[in-house]
Amino acid sequence: MTNQGARDDGAWPEAVQWNLGFGREHASDILWRCDALRAGRLYQRSLFATREEAEQFADKMQQAEPDQMFNVEAIKASTVWN
Repeated sequence: MTNQGARDDGAWPEAVQWNLGFGREHASDILWRCDALRAGRLYQRSLFATREEAEQFADKMQQAEPDQMFNVEAIKASTVWN
C-alpha cells in the first residue's frame, strides 16, 4: 500500500493497490482450498482462485514432499472473508 503525496498516514482509496495474484481474472464466490496433511494432521493450508491452480500446486508439492497427502476442495469465499 502506498500513499505517495498524502499529507497524513491515512490510506487513500486511490492509493491502495490490490494484488489478487493469478486468480484476479477469475473472481467468484468459490475458492479452492488445498490442505497438506502429514501424519493425519494439518500441516499447511493454501487458497487458490481456480481448481487448476490448486491441483498444479498439489502436484508440484507431492513431488517435493512425498510424505504429505494433499486434498483439494471447493469452499465458499464467504467462509474466508465476510
